[in-house]
Amino acid sequence: MEGLVDKKIIIVSNREPYSLNKGGFQKTVGGLVSALDPLMQATRGVWIASSPKGDKRDGPLRVKVPPDSPSYTLRLVPLSSSDIEGYYNGYSNRFLWPLCHITLDRIYLTRSYWRSYSRVNSLFAKAVAEEAGEDSIIWLQDYHLALAAAGIRALRPEAFVSLFWHIPWPPHGVFRICPQKKEILEGLLANDLLGFQLPSFMQNFVTCAERELGAEVDPVEGAIRHKGRLTRLRTFPISVDFGWFEAAAASPEAESFITKFLRKRDLGHLKLGLSVNRLDYTKGVIKCLEAVELFFTKYPRYRRKFTLIKVAVPTRKVEPFLSYMERVERKVESINRRFGSGGWRPVEYITSNLSHTELAALYRRADLGVISSVYDGMNLVAKEFLASQLDLSGSILISEFAGASEEIPGVTVINPYDTEACVDAMKAALETDPEDRKRKLLQARAHVRKHDIYRWVEDIFSAMKRIRDEQIPSEINGGSAVVLKR
Repeated sequence: MEGLVDKKIIIVSNREPYSLNKGGFQKTVGGLVSALDPLMQATRGVWIASSPKGDKRDGPLRVKVPPDSPSYTLRLVPLSSSDIEGYYNGYSNRFLWPLCHITLDRIYLTRSYWRSYSRVNSLFAKAVAEEAGEDSIIWLQDYHLALAAAGIRALRPEAFVSLFWHIPWPPHGVFRICPQKKEILEGLLANDLLGFQLPSFMQNFVTCAERELGAEVDPVEGAIRHKGRLTRLRTFPISVDFGWFEAAAASPEAESFITKFLRKRDLGHLKLGLSVNRLDYTKGVIKCLEAVELFFTKYPRYRRKFTLIKVAVPTRKVEPFLSYMERVERKVESINRRFGSGGWRPVEYITSNLSHTELAALYRRADLGVISSVYDGMNLVAKEFLASQLDLSGSILISEFAGASEEIPGVTVINPYDTEACVDAMKAALETDPEDRKRKLLQARAHVRKHDIYRWVEDIFSAMKRIRDEQIPSEINGGSAVVLKR
């Protein structure tokens, strides 16, 4: 990121990197925070995030973090309870989330949601404008902030603004459902650089901008001109901190946890499958459980020899996620009643939060990892699993509808809607030749090790610098645009 350390970096996200807990600020768990926190400390920038007024936070809106060695500023944007309901629970997660994940029967939208979403994006834009200098680099995170760049541009015309869209971008035939489609597209095209997980998501966006806005598009070069502005589009597949998970899986803490975990549940003698998700309908939790049910029906010899550890943590305790959680619980109970015997349960269901070290221990011990997403931007659990497989003893099945399946070599790709094919893939993975398993794991791990979260950040900031340094011509026609190629 040479050439950027002397710039003022402003990161903007809904979630804060440090949260108030027991009277002080503590670091939030997550790969993005782990990767960007050192960068922010080095550049002494500003991280802008939301702050619910109802969380009894009476402290200042600007605090220095990290608490033990303050080096950059956390700027908090206070939100009312009604705006949290409308902007976050409403427009972001009851409309944009299901729309982009093509689960259209779960879409719910009211005009008040859009009003809150617009208002909160304006609040973020105002906060950025107050913090930004003439030479600032502003990096927005995800679908919560689709309108923020336009607001920033109105207040700080000279600012360099980029946004990374972490979730899928749907095809035009789906996105056209959005009543505010033109406002969303124009808000995003106010960015200088837009990042997506996969080329297919980027192409979907290009098609939407062309059809809905009549924007001038050069899909080969990845540039769009609209209302006199040129926006560059690039793909940056997100990743995990490979080295951290590798070390965590080998740590004494992980070894102690897995020993106690297996003993407490009497699992030490069994083949173990592992599926880790947020309790979200896009993760295909029900599809995974349906496959497990058919697995024990079709291959009864695996009863009392194999157990699936299903970690599904509820993170959004509002509808429609609550109803989905109830469905999952009923399905687990049904499978365990039908097949369980003598203290053995086919599904060990865990809804409590596990630390990343504890997850690394489970990833390392698992004989089989199952990623059953019905639609997913990337799915970092797949990469965490691979980073933690120190013994090269497990296999991983990844849904073809998760971005990770397109990026990582050496993995087995499944269709979660083809239940019997998933069942056969589970059996084949459990029975595969150990040398073949090791060869595939080595290939997959080498890729994730090379393309880790730090490489992701490096690629994005390098692209920002190169785009800033380019002389951008006034016209895109005739191939005259100078564009970045990765």
